Amino acid sequence: MEYRDGAVRRAAWEIPRAVGRSISVDAARRLARVVGSAEGLTEAGTKRVAHRISPRLADQNPRLVKISPEWATTDIAVRRQGLHWRLDLRDNLQAVLYYAGRYEPAVTRFLRAELKPGDVVLDIGANIGLHSLGAARQLRELGGGRVIAFEPAADSLDKLRAAAECNNLADLITLVPAALGERKHQAALHADTRYDPADSGVRSLNADGEVVQDVPVIRLDDWAREQSLDRVDIVKLDVEGSEAAALGGATRTLVRLQPRAVLVEDKRPDLRRQLHAVLDELGYRSTGVTFDHNTLFRPDRRESEVTRRHSLR
Repeated sequence: MEYRDGAVRRAAWEIPRAVGRSISVDAARRLARVVGSAEGLTEAGTKRVAHRISPRLADQNPRLVKISPEWATTDIAVRRQGLHWRLDLRDNLQAVLYYAGRYEPAVTRFLRAELKPGDVVLDIGANIGLHSLGAARQLRELGGGRVIAFEPAADSLDKLRAAAECNNLADLITLVPAALGERKHQAALHADTRYDPADSGVRSLNADGEVVQDVPVIRLDDWAREQSLDRVDIVKLDVEGSEAAALGGATRTLVRLQPRAVLVEDKRPDLRRQLHAVLDELGYRSTGVTFDHNTLFRPDRRESEVTRRHSLR
């Protein structure tokens, strides 16, 4: 989709660019944060801010005023969505959170409506913990619960841990420094050549960029057995194209514990058939509802044979 600016938005965004040229980068960044926060009040506006930042999408949006990569800084403190963060603006996710005031607002809205007291949430591919911390804060307000955050990248995990401690949520979040897959092994976590190597949100086990880190890959079924996990209510899965593999190592857990909601990133048409087939085999059906490229699946309670078959494996 191509975004373009009307006269008013263009004029508003040209101001920080002019300030950056005539005064300072810091002043431009602060002013852009004000303009972006106003634009980010709507979901469409949040998407426009994301397109203003992304180098991959720049050519697709020639009539959109861009946020200059020169404004990026590696460590800046901000309060967003009621939480304190220290952000690296070379990363697109963190930059959108900084400038627009939120990231994936539809996913946030879904979790806010879905969470119940005592829920156990699996955030697989947690990144810096945007949704993990939001869910943990709401669970605290509801009276309790638990978030289990799987994240293999050390820099992202460090930010998640620091934010959890800073926001007094560490006691509700279990951090697991690993990726999930079909088998236990070591793998290389790669950057995406279309982005800065510091852009943690687009790293994957299958990307074409430089190796950022060697990471452990584990099976959720093994981890759940070792930890005596006896409840899962919501699963959020976003692992940059490895979703089917992560589900392949989680079959016993999903069938045994039957989370009521599985939210899976589903933006790649080349992987969609396989992804839906894996979930179908586990007795989960697409609701047809998508939140920020994440499709919601619910268990088909009629699939008792699926449950019986997998429980015997």
